Amino acid sequence: TWRLSYAIYGLQSKGTQAEESLTRAQEIYARVGDDLGRANTLRGLGEVYYIQSKYTQAEESFTRAQEIYVRVGNDSGRANTLKGLGEVYRIQSKYTQAEESHTRAQEIYARIGDDLGRANTLSGLGDLYRDQSKYTQAVESHTQAQEIYTRIGDDLGRANTLSALGDLYRDQSKYTQAEELYAQAQEIYARIGDDMGRADVQRDLGYLRQKQGRNAEAALHYADAKDLYAQMGRTGDEEDAARRLAAVSPEQNSATP
Repeated sequence: TWRLSYAIYGLQSKGTQAEESLTRAQEIYARVGDDLGRANTLRGLGEVYYIQSKYTQAEESFTRAQEIYVRVGNDSGRANTLKGLGEVYRIQSKYTQAEESHTRAQEIYARIGDDLGRANTLSGLGDLYRDQSKYTQAVESHTQAQEIYTRIGDDLGRANTLSALGDLYRDQSKYTQAEELYAQAQEIYARIGDDMGRADVQRDLGYLRQKQGRNAEAALHYADAKDLYAQMGRTGDEEDAARRLAAVSPEQNSATP
């Protein structure tokens, strides 16, 4: 999926400030002997480093936080940090470590009854399996996540997993199923006013139509996505949608995204 939350986008644009603030907080917590505060700020630093693509520092911060959470017996912190480590490993294509971290996080979330944590981790596992073209496991993980999001009433989680499932079916050239899932996701994004989600699905639909050789329809979706990204000031995504739009314009014979 193309999705990137506004919270992460904001952190990315203020990453240095966040890093400095969390580092100072971490030093204070260490000085006063507040282990839980230390662990929380280390986890926060791990997230900031991840967003900045500083994966070695991210792994180190998450690992240190994890050790403290284990020592103080904070299961929720352990699970959250394991999930963070899983994402760091995944983006570096360290799939064995990523799956192990996600699986351990999932087990903790299940034990402590954290349904949202479970759903988020299952979705992370689904993305991990997709990266490896393990489509059966990916669909299973996203479907389980989708069921939990539905049960707890998390509309954004539902929409994101529907979109992710659409990507999976599109990857396998199961276009009818993919289109149905994208339509469901789009309906939820529109209802909750999530323009980023709407734009991402329009771009996904454009790619689907392009793969089907239906370039005129692809162009309409890419144009809609481009306009939405422009309204949000998402310059990189706007440029990507514009490039894809140009690739399916009549003067182009063919193009690959």
